[in-house]
Amino acid sequence: MTSLFVLVALTHVAFGFVSPTPKAHSVVLSSTISSHSDYLSSLSTVSLPIPSFQPTFSRQEEDSVHIHHANLDYFTLDKLTPKGPRANADVGEPHDATRPLVKLDAISAGSWWCAAGGWPSLTPRATTEIFYVFSGHGCLTDLDGNRNYFGPGDTVILPKGWSGRWDVLKDIHKVWFVHDHPDIEVTMNPIRAIITHYNALVFSAHCLENQGSVRPDATRGLPKTIARTLYDIGPTEVGTWSCSPGSFPYLPRDTDECFYVLDGLFFLTNADGTAQRCTNGDTVVIPKGWYGTWDILETVTKL
Repeated sequence: MTSLFVLVALTHVAFGFVSPTPKAHSVVLSSTISSHSDYLSSLSTVSLPIPSFQPTFSRQEEDSVHIHHANLDYFTLDKLTPKGPRANADVGEPHDATRPLVKLDAISAGSWWCAAGGWPSLTPRATTEIFYVFSGHGCLTDLDGNRNYFGPGDTVILPKGWSGRWDVLKDIHKVWFVHDHPDIEVTMNPIRAIITHYNALVFSAHCLENQGSVRPDATRGLPKTIARTLYDIGPTEVGTWSCSPGSFPYLPRDTDECFYVLDGLFFLTNADGTAQRCTNGDTVVIPKGWYGTWDILETVTKL
């Protein structure tokens, strides 16, 4: 079985950030509606792994170095808190709801849902956001009018400093990770949204078997790993990682790690011997300083 993780490694430092004063930009989107219609009508059916389990939610004490974990049920729509309509909407009547999982010094994670509609987002972002789309379709338009469409199974990165426009074409539900980090030198002008589509994230079993490398620190089996970097700017790194069955230690790090499990089955065992079962649809945050053991029962890929 092939599994997909979206791996987000974040440095655990936070400095003050002063958003630069936004210049007077005009994003011309006169043909947005027709383009959106063309996009939606051209979509092909995407087959995504659907969690078939009914796990329970588990989160460790905030003041100890334990992982933070939530299964898919934790983020169902009926458990999100409504935030009300978006005040600056200029298309439709978008309203949203959210539920946090955890907030550490420099990172936070949670889920967000929003009804169809659109609004300008011209104030430069003060943080970097990475999110994985559960359902729905949308478009993020950069300041120069470049449109970035996304849908179920896609990974979206909004770098610090991004601004432009949001259009929710079909109600969106996502899991998000936000990294509050120092200013970095950015060569992109304008700063662009980055979309990685689902098919570009998946490692085939053949790829893992023939290109993966056996972990030298394995304590059980011969687990092979393979990774792909999607984004690596400043203190934020985003990528995918896949590993076949086996066990190995996880040594303390000076970074936080956040990921979403698309497939696979494994256990994360804390230093005190308590363990968390993780499988597809789970969201996990590993704080800096955590150490323990990975026990992979079915091939895992994480984002």
